[in-house]
Amino acid sequence: MNKALVQVLGAVAYGELKAYEGAKAEAEAAEDPAVRLRHRTVAAEELRHHKGFVARLEVMGADPERAMRPFRGPLDRYHGRGPDDPVTDAVMAYLGEGVADDLLTWLRRVVDDETATFIDSVIEDEVGHEADAAADLRAALDSGPDARARATRAARQMLLHMAWSGRTGAAPLAAFLRLGRSHELVQVLLGGHVRRMRAVGLVPFGLPLPTRIVRRAA
Repeated sequence: MNKALVQVLGAVAYGELKAYEGAKAEAEAAEDPAVRLRHRTVAAEELRHHKGFVARLEVMGADPERAMRPFRGPLDRYHGRGPDDPVTDAVMAYLGEGVADDLLTWLRRVVDDETATFIDSVIEDEVGHEADAAADLRAALDSGPDARARATRAARQMLLHMAWSGRTGAAPLAAFLRLGRSHELVQVLLGGHVRRMRAVGLVPFGLPLPTRIVRRAA
C-alpha cells in the first residue's frame, strides 16, 4: 500500500466533505431560488466527490476514516472561518477553488489510471465551480471604489489563513509533497495562483497595487 497516496486521498476526501457541508449551508441560507439551486447542485457534486475518494481508499485496502482523521483539525480550522465582507468571501472562494483544482490536476499525474479517471470526472465539476467563483468575485470587485484594495488584502489573508490552519496536525499540502515531484507541485500551485489573480485584475500574492493601477481600476 502506498502510504503517501493514502494520506493524500484522505486529505482530499475530507476536503470534499467540508466543501459539501459548505455548499449545503450556502443553499440553506440562500433566499434567491436560483442561488439556492446552484449551491444544492454544487453540494451534490461535492458529496459525489467525497464518496468517490472514499471508495478509492477502500479499493487500496485503506480505512477511509483513519486516512481522513489527521486532516480534520487543519481543514476544520480552514473552513471554520466565519463569514466576512462579500469581497473577502469572494476572494477566499475563488482562490480556494483554484488551489483545489490545481492540486487535483497535479494529483492525476501521479496516481493509477483508475484513480486518474475518477479525478478527471471531479475536475469536470470543479471547472464549473471555479467559473462561478470567478464570476462572483468579478461582481464583488465592481461593488465599490475600494473593492480591489480590499480584495488585495483578502488574498494576503488567505495565504496567512492557510498557514495558520495547518500549524498543528497534518497539513494537507505536506501530504502532497511527500508523494514526490514536489518541484512540479510547487510550480503548478504558484503558476495557478498568478494566472487566476491576473485573470481578475489583481496582483499575485496580495502584494500592494501600485497607485496608478488602483486609480485606473477605480
